[in-house]
Amino acid sequence: MLDPSNRNLNLLIDKLLDISRESGFSTEEVIKYAKIDLSKPIQEIEFPRIIEYVYNYTKDEALMIKLGQRVDVSYFGSFGFALLSCSDFKETIRLLNRYQLLLGTGINLIVLSDSQKSKYSLRVSMNILNNLQKKLITELVISQAIYLLNIITNNKFKFKISFQFKGINNKELYESILKCDVEFNQLHNEISVPVDISEKLLTSANSAAHIIFEEQCEELLRDLNKIENFSAAARRILLQAGDDFPDIKEVAFKLYISESTLRRRLKEESTSYRKICDEVRNMLAKKYLSTTNLTVSDIATLLNYTEAASFRRAFVRWNKLTPNDYRHSNS
Repeated sequence: MLDPSNRNLNLLIDKLLDISRESGFSTEEVIKYAKIDLSKPIQEIEFPRIIEYVYNYTKDEALMIKLGQRVDVSYFGSFGFALLSCSDFKETIRLLNRYQLLLGTGINLIVLSDSQKSKYSLRVSMNILNNLQKKLITELVISQAIYLLNIITNNKFKFKISFQFKGINNKELYESILKCDVEFNQLHNEISVPVDISEKLLTSANSAAHIIFEEQCEELLRDLNKIENFSAAARRILLQAGDDFPDIKEVAFKLYISESTLRRRLKEESTSYRKICDEVRNMLAKKYLSTTNLTVSDIATLLNYTEAASFRRAFVRWNKLTPNDYRHSNS
């Protein structure tokens, strides 16, 4: 799931280099062979070529399977946290169908149920790339999906994976990493999920957090394919970061511009990075206060304040009301 809202492909490349190094390959040689430029953000269009080169250099059949298991849920941004906080698998399916575009360009993930309704199938397809790149990206997406499924179900369910491509010699290797049954030469690339999962409350369910993260997904969905000014782009990045607010240097990095250029562009739009951070914090604070039972101290922590008193002062400055007064007036 190459999350286009996050675009943090440099993180994936770093982990890919870690795997190669652990297998005895020189990081410098891999970088040179794959023509990787780590001095700038990796573009989405570059990623398939890079992983193909690294795969050809290392000859590691399970390279993408290993990579998918090393990507922390925070990589997926708001979409990952929205999935993690779903109350049940039916809600997870609804999210996958609703926010299909957030999975990445060219990647299609369809959720189906069989005629006997004995299982769900998460089917992966893509209309891009050459055959090897398609195989590698498919392995990565399925491995990432298994990683997320195991988290939200607390490893309590057994999944089965089907791959279209040949790889019978890798069956034992793949199964040892993914901890589930793997079959090759199948009709589709898919994960089979037992139907009784839909009747279980997911262990990572969090309705309060889910409201926030799904609204952030809605924001991302609206912003896709839309021309943004720099203040809107910075606001979007802050929203998709969840509760871990990046500094202006990180935001500039994600926008592929320098920090000084971002400051100048924001000034031209009659705003500043601090003002945008305040806007986003205020919006999230209001949502937390009106839709959850979180304490003011908890909300302050979620918004990266070291002290609840600092958050209270900021909230009063923004709204001329204390957080508790706002909550009472909106309950």
